[in-house]
Amino acid sequence: MDKKLILFLSFLFFLMPLTANTEDSIKTVFQDGHFRTQYKTKVKASEMIASDMASDLLKDFHSSPDNLFNWALKDLGLQDKKKNDVIFILKTSTTDAKTGITHGEFDIIVPYITTFKNVKVDAIVSKTKYLNGEMKVTANIIYSSLLLKYALGTVTIVQQKNNELLFITNVSIKFGWFFNIFITKKRYKSIVEWRIKKFTENLKSECEHRQNVTLNY
Repeated sequence: MDKKLILFLSFLFFLMPLTANTEDSIKTVFQDGHFRTQYKTKVKASEMIASDMASDLLKDFHSSPDNLFNWALKDLGLQDKKKNDVIFILKTSTTDAKTGITHGEFDIIVPYITTFKNVKVDAIVSKTKYLNGEMKVTANIIYSSLLLKYALGTVTIVQQKNNELLFITNVSIKFGWFFNIFITKKRYKSIVEWRIKKFTENLKSECEHRQNVTLNY
């Protein structure tokens, strides 16, 4: 079970305005109870490689979430209870093929404070490709019985010159009553922000690995 600890938090992304700066960067803004984070990085891979990666990301999320910890969610942590402020233990995860909604149930442990049992979260994760060549993977938390009031996110993939891509990962989260008090700006950085960056870097590594395999085939 511990390998599934942050399946849902790692998919929370929100599209924010794009800027001209394409250097690797991460920024978090807190306003009106919302945390908004954006991380950008360049990726040396083709659009086709990125599209295949995004399709595999959705396939694993919907049918084989454990497999995500071998690549997309690799090294995102929360397995070590001694080093984490909040522990998420996913108990069940099923996807309704008709609606596209993934239903999750998990326990939330706040060490030395309290444990919330059987917290329910419903999410829709999808992929969209636009006529201008941009591609977007979107995760929308449409229901949470405790953890979140609102969460929406995207990974936008933008074509660049010289067979490069720009990955822009955005997260917007508004926590529920307890976590709105508990998760300060400092805790947000230690619990969520670095995982947004690491998740994007994992997608980047997967794309560049597939690109290298293709070139050396």
